[in-house]
Amino acid sequence: MKLIYLTKYPILEGDTLESVAEKLKIQTEYLKEVHNAKAGFWDKIRRNRFPKHLTEIYVYSDVLQGQSPEKLVQRETGRNLFPVRFYAPKTYGYTFENYEGDLLKSKIHYEVDVVYKKNDFNFKIIEINRRQVYINQKMPDVAIEQLLDKIAQNIFPIALEISNTGEIKGIVNHSEIKKRWIANKEELTHYYKKEQSDTIIKKADQYFNNEKVLLKMLSKNWFFNLFFKPIYGNYPEKKEIQYTEKVPFLSKRLLEYEITQTLKKFYTKSGKLIINYIGKVLENRTIGEVLQNKTILEKDRPNIQIIQSEGNVQYKLNSSDNSIFSIIGTFSTKMSDEKINKVQVEIYQQ
Repeated sequence: MKLIYLTKYPILEGDTLESVAEKLKIQTEYLKEVHNAKAGFWDKIRRNRFPKHLTEIYVYSDVLQGQSPEKLVQRETGRNLFPVRFYAPKTYGYTFENYEGDLLKSKIHYEVDVVYKKNDFNFKIIEINRRQVYINQKMPDVAIEQLLDKIAQNIFPIALEISNTGEIKGIVNHSEIKKRWIANKEELTHYYKKEQSDTIIKKADQYFNNEKVLLKMLSKNWFFNLFFKPIYGNYPEKKEIQYTEKVPFLSKRLLEYEITQTLKKFYTKSGKLIINYIGKVLENRTIGEVLQNKTILEKDRPNIQIIQSEGNVQYKLNSSDNSIFSIIGTFSTKMSDEKINKVQVEIYQQ
């Protein structure tokens, strides 16, 4: 029996993901999965393109020996999907990109540590700790950005009670977070004395003093909103479920989307489970009415353009414990006949 190990394959000038996969006689998705499982955050393959600086990719040795994993028999997934608790931290890289058409307007990146916490009541408690935030590949350098970052960092570590389906039920350490805020608030108020800063700090008071308000704020964050979707549970025979769920809209509001969620029939060649998620907004308001938070609409609204927004998300889960390996999602909103806003979110286990 030959030993199979992870090795590197050089990328030549003119190589693409498709051309390398063709040379190695494997699927592009498999090539991408194997590389991204080992590569550092900046070296990962995104949108089926090699990063410009990349000179080699990770592959399994049996691919180079002509023993392609494509020949392996596909393994079928079950209908019952539940996570196994892990007590060694997993680190995830998170990237949020905001596009106007094809033009990248802003980018946020950070890493988070995720781990289950043991407790006396057998609750499912996950602790999240966020690391340094980078905005457009730089640390926050504008005063308001720094203030917002320091306020947000006050949340962490945050311990969340999780339901059997993977959704957030509550904040276990809310009292600790509140105490942290009381201790840090005075320093922030003293350091940032502008009128705009006072408004931001007063709003932060509302978040930290009320658990429900803080939970709603978390649901507007793309990491928490997608990482804690109800992806677990019992799937029907067709392995497809439908439900409604609130999703961040232009990162300012939460809107109801109709979700169709499908568990793929087979594991991938690298042993990942795939869940595909398609969402369409359920709204009869215009974008302006939503941003103005209008709930009472005029009877006569001629020539209005109702919100058109949809999202596609793919989850990959580790077969060893059904934990999340990666989440890649795109949400597109028609702003006008000429303008499309697109949000791209990527979460990868490091």
